[in-house]
Amino acid sequence: MKNLIKLFAIALVLSSCTTTSTTEVKERMIGFHPNPEIQDLKWHLGTQEAIDHVIAVDKLWAAKDYESMRSHFVDTVKVTDWNGKVSSSFNEFKASMEADDSDVSWTFDYAYSVDIDPSRGGEHVQAGFSISSPKKDGSVEKYYIHESYYIINQKIVTLSQYKQASAPSKE
Repeated sequence: MKNLIKLFAIALVLSSCTTTSTTEVKERMIGFHPNPEIQDLKWHLGTQEAIDHVIAVDKLWAAKDYESMRSHFVDTVKVTDWNGKVSSSFNEFKASMEADDSDVSWTFDYAYSVDIDPSRGGEHVQAGFSISSPKKDGSVEKYYIHESYYIINQKIVTLSQYKQASAPSKE
């Protein structure tokens, strides 16, 4: 009987050490999404690991080290660039980056990660960039790019870009 009481006490202590309850997890769910199959799930904060993955890709992209970028993407990655061009493989995406020989420069302004179901894996990383693109006439076009990455097991599955003109200078 003593052992049963000790076992019950240990189980009670261990169960009280749980950091979040189901109720607390549901309270931390926010927003909505368009997938009708999982309407009971909402967004959660993602992980720094997924954000760090996008940061690593950005460093390789800035260095134009496209071949090293390959390990960060699935072979069948779907990339939709800001003007609607779709690449359906890493090789197509790489070819489009190599064909773009412009001297575009950017600053990495922000990144965050959200997840619909943290128990299943896969995160949506959102990242924003301020772009400076030199033109043939000597002027520089400035705009913003927002990128939306879907990452599963540290591999980018989809990447979508959105372009926004920057506000005119007040100078």
